[in-house]
Amino acid sequence: MKRAICPSCGAPVLFHSAASIYAVCEFCRSTLLRTGEDLQNLGRMADLLDDTSRIQIGSEGTFRSRHFLVVGRIQLKYEAGLWNEWHILFDDGRSAWLAEAAGEYIVSAQVSVREPIPAFTVLVPEMAVTLDGRQFTVTDLETARCISGQGELPFRVAAGYDVNTADLRSNDRFLTIDYSETPPLVFVGQSTTFVDLKLVNLREASEPSAGGAPQVGARAFNCPHCAAPLQIHSPAIESVACDACGSIIGIDNENVRLLARAAQALREVPWLPLGSRGSLHGVDWEVIGFMRRSTTSEGTEYPWSEYLLFNATDGFAWLIEYQGHWNFARTLAKPPSVSRKQPKFKLDGKEFKLFNRGKAQVTYVVGEFYWRVTVGETCAVDDYVCPPLMLSREVTAKEASWSQAEYLEAADLCAAFRMKTPLPRSGVYANQPNPLAETHRTTCSLFWKLALAATAVQLAFTFLFASQLVLKQQLVLSPQNEEATLTSQEFVLKSRARALLVRHATDVTNNWLSLSTTLVEKNTGESYQGEQEVSHYKGVDDGESWSEGSPSEEMVFKAVPAGTYYLVLEYELGTDDAAAVVDTLEVVRNPTVWSNFVLLLIFLAIFPLISRWRRNAFEARRWSESDLGGKDD
Repeated sequence: MKRAICPSCGAPVLFHSAASIYAVCEFCRSTLLRTGEDLQNLGRMADLLDDTSRIQIGSEGTFRSRHFLVVGRIQLKYEAGLWNEWHILFDDGRSAWLAEAAGEYIVSAQVSVREPIPAFTVLVPEMAVTLDGRQFTVTDLETARCISGQGELPFRVAAGYDVNTADLRSNDRFLTIDYSETPPLVFVGQSTTFVDLKLVNLREASEPSAGGAPQVGARAFNCPHCAAPLQIHSPAIESVACDACGSIIGIDNENVRLLARAAQALREVPWLPLGSRGSLHGVDWEVIGFMRRSTTSEGTEYPWSEYLLFNATDGFAWLIEYQGHWNFARTLAKPPSVSRKQPKFKLDGKEFKLFNRGKAQVTYVVGEFYWRVTVGETCAVDDYVCPPLMLSREVTAKEASWSQAEYLEAADLCAAFRMKTPLPRSGVYANQPNPLAETHRTTCSLFWKLALAATAVQLAFTFLFASQLVLKQQLVLSPQNEEATLTSQEFVLKSRARALLVRHATDVTNNWLSLSTTLVEKNTGESYQGEQEVSHYKGVDDGESWSEGSPSEEMVFKAVPAGTYYLVLEYELGTDDAAAVVDTLEVVRNPTVWSNFVLLLIFLAIFPLISRWRRNAFEARRWSESDLGGKDD
């Protein structure tokens, strides 16, 4: 640390970084140039605009396990508002910048690049730019003016300077191109959160909220058009829409400036009142803004509501409502790189499909917003769904941003904000979870468990009661046999048979055969009888072969006691063919029967098929709402 005396007012001036060659005296606002041990007064610095940011010179924090100290700041103003760039110094002597804009925090440092940097005029949102072998996507283009500085700075701000800036993002990097110099300056960094920065020595905050998060004190003022009382909750707020007269007011220093009268034909009353407080995902939120937006498809207007939520530590979030369906949404710090021509893509292992595409227009606003919102403001919107998630891309002439929404049950929202009656819900929403999907998964799981159990039982019977061939004999059935009766060889059943299968495998062709088979116990004379018809015809018609019937038939005798048995066959041959028929007779003890097992599986399969049909019917209703005519594969 180097200490010097301001040549203008005599106040002490501290230099923490060897790279800091400029400093702004906190007492007289003089810009001081350090040359060796001397300080040269370059003139008075413009006053900073009061933005009530919680960060200040002397605040400390941690980024990627490295401690830093806030030693300076520049303040930039652009069409939609202003943002801060805090000059931070790490313990190893290296410096970087902490950008604070619209509730987002980005730490970046200057780098050199080998590739030529594209001109600012050729850049457009979502344009791909490759620098140092890494592909980035243009997300924001701004023309701003650096209006003031504070503390230690590595360059002179003086009376301010104009700058064109381009923000680009990749999956894990944030890149800013500063066109204030030639060649342009390039800064690469990462997005982070207020909590992860672990900031201390902040500006004084009000008492903690119910969840323990400190809140920045709200600043109150009166509407310059109707004198209605208004207030500002966050330093990132850039406009307030008056609920009393509909005027949209821009925030400038301690004063307010009327931007426009909201051209609203109808006053909208938010279902969730401004100022409502509730806890979602472990964070205490306050509703500070309400907006109505709409899109038109095939001549039909589809309006929806958006509520802006604020927390001093976690920044901003949105509640989005359409026909009683709710989503909790936040801006993505690491948006996907997706062409507008892609119908689907994967992110974090989840597949998102394009659901809607159109132009959204602001029709009504009330409350606070972190940009200069205007009625009639439009942007192109693409929605990709992977229930319960939805990714939305919004593109304007200067900016491309992504947000991730998660479906929120109305009952959970009512419980969070202590609302008694939810809005009526109709239809199926784009990312509404399919309530029948879990039922289908449960039904399929139960089916496989029961099918496995049935298979185990079937196999147990197959192995415990193994089938045994007890007789195999060939018989010739002749049409010249007057008695038409044959007797088989004897066979022995040493124990009771659960079932006894008698199979006739004949070579009958283009004829029929009637069989009467009698099973006779040799010693007792007890008998069992069965009748069968065998019919088999085949031929060729117009060059195509055909076949009808089967040359084989079988029957089963149940619960046959032990004993010595033989079969008596009485038969009658048809007259369509005079040839004798050879019958291969087989008798199988305890045959393996699969028909009941197959029937059981067919019966069990009915339930998952029905649940699948119901689940798919819900998905069909979902995709019928898509203006792209898509469907779930």
